[in-house]
Amino acid sequence: MPTDLPPGPDADGAPPDDDAYAIPSELDEPRPRAGARGQPAPRPPEPPEAGGGDGTPGPGTGPPDGSRRARGLKLGVALAVAAVLAAAVLGYMRHKRHQALALALPAAEALLRLDTAAGYRAAADKLAGLDEEFPLEAGSMRAYALAMLAADYRDADAERKVEALQRVPSRAEVVPAYSNLADAAIFLGRRHVADAATYAGRAGRHPVAGALEGRIAILAGNLEAGVEPATAAVAAEPRQAGAQAVLGDLLRRQRKDPVGARAAYAAALATSPLHPRASYGLAKLALASQIPLADAIAPLQRILGDAQGTPAQERAVAALFLAAVELRSGDRAAARAALDAAPGLDGPGRTWAERASSVLALDRRGYHAVREAPPALQSASDDDPPEASPIPPPAPAPPPAPKAAVKKVPPRRPVAAPPAKRPAAGAKRRVASPAASKKGFRGGERRTSRP
Repeated sequence: MPTDLPPGPDADGAPPDDDAYAIPSELDEPRPRAGARGQPAPRPPEPPEAGGGDGTPGPGTGPPDGSRRARGLKLGVALAVAAVLAAAVLGYMRHKRHQALALALPAAEALLRLDTAAGYRAAADKLAGLDEEFPLEAGSMRAYALAMLAADYRDADAERKVEALQRVPSRAEVVPAYSNLADAAIFLGRRHVADAATYAGRAGRHPVAGALEGRIAILAGNLEAGVEPATAAVAAEPRQAGAQAVLGDLLRRQRKDPVGARAAYAAALATSPLHPRASYGLAKLALASQIPLADAIAPLQRILGDAQGTPAQERAVAALFLAAVELRSGDRAAARAALDAAPGLDGPGRTWAERASSVLALDRRGYHAVREAPPALQSASDDDPPEASPIPPPAPAPPPAPKAAVKKVPPRRPVAAPPAKRPAAGAKRRVASPAASKKGFRGGERRTSRP
Protein backbone atom coordinates (compact mmCIF):
# COMPACT_ATOMS: atom_id res chain seq x y z
CA MET A 1 0.00 0.00 0.00
CA PRO A 2 1.57 3.26 -1.08
CA THR A 3 2.33 5.81 1.46
CA ASP A 4 2.99 9.52 1.29
CA LEU A 5 6.29 9.25 3.12
CA PRO A 6 9.38 10.04 1.21
CA PRO A 7 11.34 7.08 0.09
CA GLY A 8 14.12 5.92 2.26
CA PRO A 9 17.66 5.49 1.30
CA ASP A 10 18.51 3.60 -1.82
CA ALA A 11 19.33 0.07 -1.69
CA ASP A 12 22.98 0.81 -1.81
CA GLY A 13 22.57 3.04 1.21
CA ALA A 14 23.01 6.35 -0.60
CA PRO A 15 20.88 9.26 0.55
CA PRO A 16 18.14 10.52 -1.80
CA ASP A 17 18.74 13.51 -4.23
CA ASP A 18 18.06 16.76 -2.31
CA ASP A 19 17.63 18.82 -5.46
CA ALA A 20 14.58 16.92 -6.51
CA TYR A 21 12.70 18.23 -3.51
CA ALA A 22 14.42 21.64 -3.08
CA ILE A 23 12.20 24.59 -2.15
CA PRO A 24 12.01 27.24 -4.91
CA SER A 25 14.23 30.20 -4.32
CA GLU A 26 11.26 32.61 -4.30
CA LEU A 27 9.75 30.70 -1.36
CA ASP A 28 12.99 30.09 0.39
CA GLU A 29 13.64 33.78 1.08
CA PRO A 30 12.80 34.80 4.62
CA ARG A 31 9.64 36.79 5.08
CA PRO A 32 10.06 40.40 6.15
CA ARG A 33 9.39 40.61 9.78
CA ALA A 34 8.19 43.59 11.60
CA GLY A 35 11.10 45.80 12.29
CA ALA A 36 12.84 45.25 15.46
CA ARG A 37 13.14 47.88 17.95
CA GLY A 38 15.12 50.80 16.64
CA GLN A 39 15.17 49.47 13.05
CA PRO A 40 12.76 50.44 10.25
CA ALA A 41 10.66 47.80 8.67
CA PRO A 42 12.03 46.58 5.33
CA ARG A 43 10.38 48.04 2.24
CA PRO A 44 8.32 45.71 0.09
CA PRO A 45 9.80 44.92 -3.30
CA GLU A 46 8.89 47.33 -6.08
CA PRO A 47 6.69 46.05 -8.88
CA PRO A 48 8.30 45.60 -12.25
CA GLU A 49 8.19 48.53 -14.67
CA ALA A 50 4.99 48.88 -16.63
CA GLY A 51 6.78 49.36 -19.89
CA GLY A 52 10.00 48.87 -21.67
CA GLY A 53 13.05 51.01 -21.23
CA ASP A 54 12.14 53.13 -24.25
CA GLY A 55 8.90 54.44 -22.63
CA THR A 56 6.50 52.23 -24.60
CA PRO A 57 3.88 50.50 -22.49
CA GLY A 58 4.61 46.96 -21.81
CA PRO A 59 2.33 44.10 -22.59
CA GLY A 60 -0.66 43.77 -20.37
CA THR A 61 -0.42 47.36 -19.00
CA GLY A 62 -2.86 50.38 -19.33
CA PRO A 63 -6.56 50.41 -20.10
CA PRO A 64 -7.94 48.61 -23.10
CA ASP A 65 -8.20 50.44 -26.46
CA GLY A 66 -11.98 50.94 -26.16
CA SER A 67 -11.64 52.58 -22.78
CA ARG A 68 -8.99 54.99 -24.07
CA ARG A 69 -11.20 56.03 -26.97
CA ALA A 70 -14.13 56.66 -24.63
CA ARG A 71 -12.05 58.80 -22.32
CA GLY A 72 -10.67 60.84 -25.27
CA LEU A 73 -14.18 61.34 -26.64
CA LYS A 74 -15.43 62.63 -23.28
CA LEU A 75 -12.48 65.01 -22.97
CA GLY A 76 -13.06 66.39 -26.47
CA VAL A 77 -16.74 66.92 -25.77
CA ALA A 78 -15.92 68.73 -22.52
CA LEU A 79 -13.42 70.98 -24.25
CA ALA A 80 -15.89 71.75 -27.05
CA VAL A 81 -18.62 72.63 -24.55
CA ALA A 82 -16.22 74.89 -22.64
CA ALA A 83 -15.21 76.62 -25.87
CA VAL A 84 -18.84 77.14 -26.85
CA LEU A 85 -19.67 78.53 -23.42
CA ALA A 86 -16.65 80.86 -23.50
CA ALA A 87 -17.56 82.07 -26.97
CA ALA A 88 -21.15 82.64 -25.84
CA VAL A 89 -20.00 84.63 -22.82
CA LEU A 90 -17.61 86.70 -24.89
CA GLY A 91 -20.26 87.28 -27.52
CA TYR A 92 -22.76 88.35 -24.90
CA MET A 93 -20.25 90.71 -23.32
CA ARG A 94 -19.38 92.10 -26.74
CA HIS A 95 -23.06 92.58 -27.48
CA LYS A 96 -23.55 94.39 -24.20
CA ARG A 97 -20.56 96.64 -24.93
CA HIS A 98 -22.03 97.53 -28.33
CA GLN A 99 -25.32 98.28 -26.63
CA ALA A 100 -23.52 100.53 -24.16
CA LEU A 101 -21.77 102.28 -27.05
CA ALA A 102 -25.06 102.79 -28.90
CA LEU A 103 -26.51 104.46 -25.79
CA ALA A 104 -23.42 106.47 -24.85
CA LEU A 105 -22.73 108.11 -28.22
CA PRO A 106 -26.03 110.05 -28.58
CA ALA A 107 -26.02 110.96 -24.89
CA ALA A 108 -22.49 112.33 -25.15
CA GLU A 109 -23.34 114.20 -28.35
CA ALA A 110 -26.27 115.91 -26.61
CA LEU A 111 -23.87 117.07 -23.90
CA LEU A 112 -21.44 118.38 -26.52
CA ARG A 113 -24.21 120.53 -28.01
CA LEU A 114 -24.37 122.51 -24.77
CA ASP A 115 -20.91 123.97 -25.54
CA THR A 116 -20.10 124.53 -21.86
CA ALA A 117 -17.33 123.33 -19.58
CA ALA A 118 -19.74 121.15 -17.60
CA GLY A 119 -21.12 119.61 -20.79
CA TYR A 120 -17.68 118.73 -22.15
CA ARG A 121 -16.61 117.17 -18.85
CA ALA A 122 -19.78 115.08 -18.61
CA ALA A 123 -19.40 113.86 -22.21
CA ALA A 124 -15.78 112.85 -21.62
CA ASP A 125 -16.74 110.96 -18.47
CA LYS A 126 -19.56 109.12 -20.24
CA LEU A 127 -17.17 107.83 -22.92
CA ALA A 128 -14.28 107.04 -20.58
CA GLY A 129 -14.92 103.29 -20.38
CA LEU A 130 -15.45 102.83 -24.12
CA ASP A 131 -12.63 104.79 -25.74
CA GLU A 132 -10.07 101.94 -25.61
CA GLU A 133 -12.43 99.29 -26.99
CA PHE A 134 -13.95 101.57 -29.65
CA PRO A 135 -11.23 104.11 -30.45
CA LEU A 136 -12.76 105.32 -33.73
CA GLU A 137 -16.23 106.00 -32.36
CA ALA A 138 -15.94 106.70 -28.64
CA GLY A 139 -12.25 107.59 -28.61
CA SER A 140 -12.49 110.34 -31.24
CA MET A 141 -15.58 111.90 -29.65
CA ARG A 142 -13.96 111.91 -26.24
CA ALA A 143 -10.85 113.48 -27.77
CA TYR A 144 -12.99 116.37 -29.09
CA ALA A 145 -14.64 116.95 -25.71
CA LEU A 146 -11.26 117.13 -23.98
CA ALA A 147 -9.83 119.33 -26.75
CA MET A 148 -12.58 121.92 -26.16
CA LEU A 149 -11.81 121.90 -22.45
CA ALA A 150 -8.19 122.63 -23.33
CA ALA A 151 -8.99 125.31 -25.92
CA ASP A 152 -11.69 127.28 -24.07
CA TYR A 153 -11.07 126.53 -20.39
CA ARG A 154 -7.27 126.22 -20.01
CA ASP A 155 -7.22 122.52 -19.05
CA ALA A 156 -3.64 121.42 -19.72
CA ASP A 157 -4.26 117.86 -18.47
CA ALA A 158 -7.07 117.48 -21.00
CA GLU A 159 -4.72 118.37 -23.85
CA ARG A 160 -2.30 115.61 -22.82
CA LYS A 161 -5.15 113.10 -22.85
CA VAL A 162 -6.13 114.20 -26.35
CA GLU A 163 -2.71 113.24 -27.69
CA ALA A 164 -3.11 109.70 -26.33
CA LEU A 165 -6.65 109.31 -27.66
CA GLN A 166 -5.70 110.50 -31.15
CA ARG A 167 -3.09 107.80 -31.82
CA VAL A 168 -5.51 105.33 -33.37
CA PRO A 169 -8.21 107.58 -34.96
CA SER A 170 -5.75 109.99 -36.59
CA ARG A 171 -4.01 107.06 -38.34
CA ALA A 172 -7.18 105.31 -39.49
CA GLU A 173 -7.86 104.77 -43.18
CA VAL A 174 -10.91 107.02 -42.82
CA VAL A 175 -10.32 109.55 -40.04
CA PRO A 176 -13.51 110.18 -38.02
CA ALA A 177 -14.99 113.68 -38.10
CA TYR A 178 -14.58 114.16 -34.36
CA SER A 179 -10.88 113.33 -34.61
CA ASN A 180 -10.38 116.17 -37.12
CA LEU A 181 -12.52 118.46 -34.95
CA ALA A 182 -10.35 117.66 -31.94
CA ASP A 183 -7.22 118.74 -33.81
CA ALA A 184 -8.98 121.89 -35.04
CA ALA A 185 -9.96 122.80 -31.47
CA ILE A 186 -6.41 122.30 -30.19
CA PHE A 187 -4.99 124.60 -32.88
CA LEU A 188 -7.75 127.14 -32.28
CA GLY A 189 -6.77 127.29 -28.62
CA ARG A 190 -3.18 127.92 -29.68
CA ARG A 191 -4.39 130.66 -32.08
CA HIS A 192 -2.94 128.85 -35.12
CA VAL A 193 -5.49 129.99 -37.68
CA ALA A 194 -4.22 128.09 -40.74
CA ASP A 195 -3.90 124.69 -39.02
CA ALA A 196 -7.26 125.09 -37.28
CA ALA A 197 -8.97 125.92 -40.58
CA THR A 198 -7.34 122.91 -42.28
CA TYR A 199 -8.61 120.36 -39.78
CA ALA A 200 -12.04 121.97 -39.50
CA GLY A 201 -12.38 121.73 -43.27
CA ARG A 202 -11.49 118.02 -43.18
CA ALA A 203 -14.49 117.38 -40.93
CA GLY A 204 -16.85 118.22 -43.79
CA ARG A 205 -20.30 119.74 -43.25
CA HIS A 206 -20.49 118.74 -39.62
CA PRO A 207 -22.40 121.30 -37.46
CA VAL A 208 -19.51 121.54 -35.03
CA ALA A 209 -17.18 122.25 -37.96
CA GLY A 210 -19.35 125.23 -38.95
CA ALA A 211 -19.17 126.65 -35.44
CA LEU A 212 -15.38 126.28 -35.36
CA GLU A 213 -15.02 127.87 -38.80
CA GLY A 214 -17.04 130.85 -37.58
CA ARG A 215 -14.72 131.24 -34.59
CA ILE A 216 -11.66 130.92 -36.82
CA ALA A 217 -13.03 133.74 -38.99
CA ILE A 218 -13.49 135.91 -35.88
CA LEU A 219 -9.92 135.18 -34.81
CA ALA A 220 -8.65 136.06 -38.28
CA GLY A 221 -10.67 139.29 -38.37
CA ASN A 222 -12.66 138.19 -41.44
CA LEU A 223 -16.21 138.33 -40.12
CA GLU A 224 -17.95 137.92 -43.46
CA ALA A 225 -16.16 134.62 -44.13
CA GLY A 226 -17.62 133.10 -40.98
CA VAL A 227 -21.29 133.91 -41.58
CA GLU A 228 -21.89 131.24 -44.24
CA PRO A 229 -20.50 128.19 -42.35
CA ALA A 230 -22.14 129.29 -39.09
CA THR A 231 -25.49 129.77 -40.83
CA ALA A 232 -25.20 126.35 -42.48
CA ALA A 233 -24.37 124.74 -39.14
CA VAL A 234 -27.44 126.30 -37.51
CA ALA A 235 -29.63 125.12 -40.38
CA ALA A 236 -28.25 121.57 -40.08
CA GLU A 237 -28.62 121.40 -36.28
CA PRO A 238 -30.66 124.20 -34.65
CA ARG A 239 -29.88 122.80 -31.19
CA GLN A 240 -26.15 123.41 -31.62
CA ALA A 241 -25.68 126.17 -29.03
CA GLY A 242 -22.11 126.87 -30.05
CA ALA A 243 -23.05 127.55 -33.68
CA GLN A 244 -25.98 129.77 -32.64
CA ALA A 245 -23.82 131.88 -30.32
CA VAL A 246 -21.04 132.27 -32.90
CA LEU A 247 -23.58 133.37 -35.50
CA GLY A 248 -24.90 135.94 -33.03
CA ASP A 249 -21.38 137.32 -32.51
CA LEU A 250 -20.78 137.57 -36.26
CA LEU A 251 -24.03 139.46 -36.84
CA ARG A 252 -23.52 141.77 -33.86
CA ARG A 253 -19.95 142.70 -34.69
CA GLN A 254 -20.83 143.56 -38.27
CA ARG A 255 -23.44 145.98 -36.87
CA LYS A 256 -25.87 145.11 -39.61
CA ASP A 257 -28.45 142.86 -37.99
CA PRO A 258 -28.86 143.35 -34.21
CA VAL A 259 -32.29 141.71 -34.38
CA GLY A 260 -30.81 138.56 -35.93
CA ALA A 261 -28.00 138.59 -33.38
CA ARG A 262 -30.46 138.77 -30.51
CA ALA A 263 -32.48 135.88 -31.97
CA ALA A 264 -29.33 133.74 -32.33
CA TYR A 265 -28.30 134.41 -28.72
CA ALA A 266 -31.79 133.58 -27.49
CA ALA A 267 -31.78 130.28 -29.42
CA ALA A 268 -28.41 129.34 -27.91
CA LEU A 269 -29.65 130.08 -24.38
CA ALA A 270 -32.83 128.06 -25.01
CA THR A 271 -30.63 124.99 -25.62
CA SER A 272 -27.90 125.84 -23.10
CA PRO A 273 -29.04 128.32 -20.39
CA LEU A 274 -25.47 128.66 -19.03
CA HIS A 275 -23.80 129.39 -22.36
CA PRO A 276 -21.10 132.06 -21.78
CA ARG A 277 -20.76 133.48 -25.30
CA ALA A 278 -24.52 133.96 -25.71
CA SER A 279 -24.88 135.57 -22.26
CA TYR A 280 -22.01 137.98 -22.92
CA GLY A 281 -23.45 138.77 -26.34
CA LEU A 282 -26.77 139.91 -24.89
CA ALA A 283 -24.90 142.16 -22.45
CA LYS A 284 -22.95 143.72 -25.31
CA LEU A 285 -26.16 144.41 -27.22
CA ALA A 286 -27.64 146.01 -24.10
CA LEU A 287 -24.57 148.22 -23.54
CA ALA A 288 -24.80 149.25 -27.21
CA SER A 289 -28.41 150.40 -26.53
CA GLN A 290 -29.77 147.85 -29.03
CA ILE A 291 -31.88 145.83 -26.55
CA PRO A 292 -33.32 146.69 -23.12
CA LEU A 293 -30.88 146.42 -20.23
CA ALA A 294 -33.20 144.07 -18.34
CA ASP A 295 -32.86 141.38 -21.05
CA ALA A 296 -29.17 140.88 -20.21
CA ILE A 297 -29.37 140.63 -16.44
CA ALA A 298 -30.88 137.15 -15.88
CA PRO A 299 -28.41 135.14 -18.08
CA LEU A 300 -25.45 136.87 -16.42
CA GLN A 301 -26.81 136.16 -12.95
CA ARG A 302 -27.20 132.44 -13.81
CA ILE A 303 -23.57 132.14 -14.84
CA LEU A 304 -22.32 134.10 -11.84
CA GLY A 305 -24.23 131.82 -9.48
CA ASP A 306 -23.12 128.51 -11.08
CA ALA A 307 -20.11 127.78 -8.90
CA GLN A 308 -20.27 124.00 -9.52
CA GLY A 309 -20.15 123.83 -13.31
CA THR A 310 -18.86 127.16 -14.67
CA PRO A 311 -15.12 127.96 -14.37
CA ALA A 312 -13.98 130.93 -12.34
CA GLN A 313 -12.87 133.13 -15.24
CA GLU A 314 -16.28 132.78 -16.95
CA ARG A 315 -18.06 133.79 -13.78
CA ALA A 316 -15.72 136.77 -13.29
CA VAL A 317 -16.41 138.04 -16.82
CA ALA A 318 -20.14 137.66 -16.22
CA ALA A 319 -19.76 139.75 -13.04
CA LEU A 320 -17.97 142.47 -15.03
CA PHE A 321 -20.76 142.73 -17.61
CA LEU A 322 -23.43 142.58 -14.92
CA ALA A 323 -21.80 145.45 -13.03
CA ALA A 324 -21.64 147.53 -16.22
CA VAL A 325 -25.31 146.91 -16.99
CA GLU A 326 -26.33 147.77 -13.42
CA LEU A 327 -24.28 150.99 -13.54
CA ARG A 328 -25.91 151.95 -16.81
CA SER A 329 -29.32 151.45 -15.21
CA GLY A 330 -28.28 153.57 -12.21
CA ASP A 331 -28.06 150.87 -9.51
CA ARG A 332 -24.58 151.29 -8.00
CA ALA A 333 -25.29 148.95 -5.09
CA ALA A 334 -26.16 146.07 -7.43
CA ALA A 335 -23.02 146.76 -9.48
CA ARG A 336 -20.86 146.61 -6.35
CA ALA A 337 -22.54 143.36 -5.25
CA ALA A 338 -21.85 141.77 -8.65
CA LEU A 339 -18.13 142.50 -8.40
CA ASP A 340 -18.08 141.26 -4.80
CA ALA A 341 -19.37 137.88 -6.04
CA ALA A 342 -16.74 137.58 -8.79
CA PRO A 343 -14.19 134.82 -7.99
CA GLY A 344 -10.45 135.23 -8.27
CA LEU A 345 -10.26 139.03 -8.24
CA ASP A 346 -7.31 140.28 -6.21
CA GLY A 347 -6.62 143.93 -5.48
CA PRO A 348 -5.38 145.00 -8.95
CA GLY A 349 -7.99 142.82 -10.64
CA ARG A 350 -10.79 144.35 -8.61
CA THR A 351 -9.54 147.86 -9.39
CA TRP A 352 -9.43 147.09 -13.11
CA ALA A 353 -12.94 145.58 -12.99
CA GLU A 354 -14.36 148.67 -11.30
CA ARG A 355 -12.79 150.98 -13.87
CA ALA A 356 -13.75 148.78 -16.82
CA SER A 357 -17.37 148.52 -15.72
CA SER A 358 -17.49 152.30 -15.45
CA VAL A 359 -16.01 152.65 -18.95
CA LEU A 360 -18.60 150.26 -20.41
CA ALA A 361 -21.44 152.01 -18.60
CA LEU A 362 -20.44 155.52 -19.69
CA ASP A 363 -19.64 154.70 -23.33
CA ARG A 364 -22.78 155.58 -25.28
CA ARG A 365 -21.23 155.13 -28.73
CA GLY A 366 -21.71 151.35 -28.67
CA TYR A 367 -19.88 148.39 -27.15
CA HIS A 368 -16.07 148.54 -27.11
CA ALA A 369 -14.03 145.96 -25.19
CA VAL A 370 -11.64 147.35 -22.56
CA ARG A 371 -7.90 146.86 -22.90
CA GLU A 372 -5.41 145.36 -20.41
CA ALA A 373 -7.74 142.82 -18.81
CA PRO A 374 -6.03 140.68 -16.10
CA PRO A 375 -5.88 136.87 -16.59
CA ALA A 376 -8.77 136.33 -14.17
CA LEU A 377 -11.02 138.32 -16.52
CA GLN A 378 -9.93 136.79 -19.84
CA SER A 379 -12.21 134.29 -21.54
CA ALA A 380 -12.18 132.54 -24.91
CA SER A 381 -15.92 133.24 -25.10
CA ASP A 382 -15.28 137.01 -25.00
CA ASP A 383 -13.11 137.56 -28.08
CA ASP A 384 -14.03 141.12 -29.14
CA PRO A 385 -10.85 143.11 -29.89
CA PRO A 386 -9.98 145.41 -26.95
CA GLU A 387 -10.26 149.04 -27.96
CA ALA A 388 -11.36 151.19 -25.02
CA SER A 389 -9.03 152.61 -22.39
CA PRO A 390 -9.38 151.12 -18.89
CA ILE A 391 -9.38 154.64 -17.43
CA PRO A 392 -12.90 156.05 -17.33
CA PRO A 393 -13.38 159.55 -18.69
CA PRO A 394 -13.89 162.35 -16.20
CA ALA A 395 -17.41 162.84 -15.08
CA PRO A 396 -19.11 165.63 -17.01
CA ALA A 397 -19.57 168.89 -15.13
CA PRO A 398 -23.08 169.35 -13.81
CA PRO A 399 -25.18 171.82 -15.77
CA PRO A 400 -25.48 175.29 -14.20
CA ALA A 401 -28.44 175.86 -11.95
CA PRO A 402 -31.23 177.73 -13.69
CA LYS A 403 -31.55 181.37 -12.63
CA ALA A 404 -34.68 182.55 -10.95
CA ALA A 405 -37.04 183.98 -13.46
CA VAL A 406 -37.43 187.77 -13.07
CA LYS A 407 -40.72 189.18 -14.22
CA LYS A 408 -40.06 192.06 -16.48
CA VAL A 409 -42.47 194.98 -16.20
CA PRO A 410 -42.82 196.89 -19.43
CA PRO A 411 -42.03 200.61 -19.01
CA ARG A 412 -44.96 202.98 -18.76
CA ARG A 413 -45.45 205.19 -21.69
CA PRO A 414 -45.55 208.95 -20.82
CA VAL A 415 -48.96 210.56 -21.29
CA ALA A 416 -48.69 213.23 -23.90
CA ALA A 417 -50.16 216.63 -23.01
CA PRO A 418 -53.09 217.72 -25.15
CA PRO A 419 -52.03 220.08 -27.80
CA ALA A 420 -52.72 223.78 -27.07
CA LYS A 421 -55.57 225.43 -28.94
CA ARG A 422 -54.46 227.75 -31.55
CA PRO A 423 -56.54 230.90 -32.31
CA ALA A 424 -58.45 230.94 -35.47
CA ALA A 425 -56.93 232.58 -38.37
CA GLY A 426 -57.54 236.35 -38.48
CA ALA A 427 -58.52 236.65 -34.80
CA LYS A 428 -56.73 239.16 -32.67
CA ARG A 429 -54.78 237.84 -29.74
CA ARG A 430 -55.83 239.48 -26.51
CA VAL A 431 -53.27 240.08 -23.85
CA ALA A 432 -54.50 240.76 -20.35
CA SER A 433 -53.06 243.75 -18.63
CA PRO A 434 -51.15 243.27 -15.37
CA ALA A 435 -53.81 245.09 -13.44
CA ALA A 436 -56.53 242.96 -14.74
CA SER A 437 -54.59 239.82 -13.87
CA LYS A 438 -54.19 240.96 -10.31
CA LYS A 439 -57.88 241.74 -9.94
CA GLY A 440 -58.76 238.32 -11.21
CA PHE A 441 -57.33 236.40 -8.17
CA ARG A 442 -59.86 236.34 -5.44
CA GLY A 443 -60.08 233.58 -2.92
CA GLY A 444 -57.53 231.45 -4.73
CA GLU A 445 -59.41 231.60 -7.98
CA ARG A 446 -58.08 233.22 -11.05
CA ARG A 447 -60.59 235.12 -13.02
CA THR A 448 -60.07 236.42 -16.43
CA SER A 449 -61.42 239.83 -17.30
CA ARG A 450 -64.12 240.03 -19.80
CA PRO A 451 -63.76 242.33 -22.74
